[in-house]
Amino acid sequence: MSTLAPIPAATPHSPSAASRVTSIALMELRIIFRNKTVLLGAVLMPIAMAVYFFYFGAEQMVSPASTAVMAGLTLMAVALLGVYLTATTTMATRREELFLKRLRSGESSDAVIWLGMLVPIVTLVAGQLAVIAVGFGMAGMDAPARPLVVLGAVLGFLALCATVGMFTSIYTPSAAAAQITTLPFFAVVFASFFWTAFDDGFETLSRLTPGGALQNLLMAGWGAIPLDVSTAGAAAALLAWIVVPYLVASRRFRWEKR
Repeated sequence: MSTLAPIPAATPHSPSAASRVTSIALMELRIIFRNKTVLLGAVLMPIAMAVYFFYFGAEQMVSPASTAVMAGLTLMAVALLGVYLTATTTMATRREELFLKRLRSGESSDAVIWLGMLVPIVTLVAGQLAVIAVGFGMAGMDAPARPLVVLGAVLGFLALCATVGMFTSIYTPSAAAAQITTLPFFAVVFASFFWTAFDDGFETLSRLTPGGALQNLLMAGWGAIPLDVSTAGAAAALLAWIVVPYLVASRRFRWEKR
């Protein structure tokens, strides 16, 4: 008499990395929309800054170069406030609340947690920029001659703000301290953006800075300068400004308060 082989017990499938990122991202979005201070900084303030730049600079957009500069100023204001400052503040706050420590005690990897925390911030700001772009177009702003170059510059700068925000949060003990610890990078980005506009003999060096790389790509995107080796160098510099802060932060990131 033959015996039937036992049927193996069904094992529950563990959630995928994508589902974990989505779960953390949705949780973070709910927290953002419940916090009026963060909501003001991440949603209302960037749009107000963009409207301010456009209102006082619309008459200056008479050439591809001036349009690229105005677009760059708007992008920097929205991304630095909406992504960089918010990411730094969020990471510091979640660390103080021991929220990051609890997330790490589960099955999610470090990369999944970081993505879950940063993706909703970047997505929110990307949506704001899309609305602002439509508004600028309706107001008469010229479309870029090379839209893919502009799109790459925008997405790259958003990613840069996210990874540098992650890096800055290491040295930010609280949400209040983020108002101070983020100032140096604000200054570097804006100063290097305008530095690239000057023909001072250091154009090659200036394009290696975050603001300089951004301006070069936007100028090429609006057709103010040709696509050449300098544009490729600016793209490589922007990529480096994304990768290097992430690599440093991934090694030195703190998951709980001191």
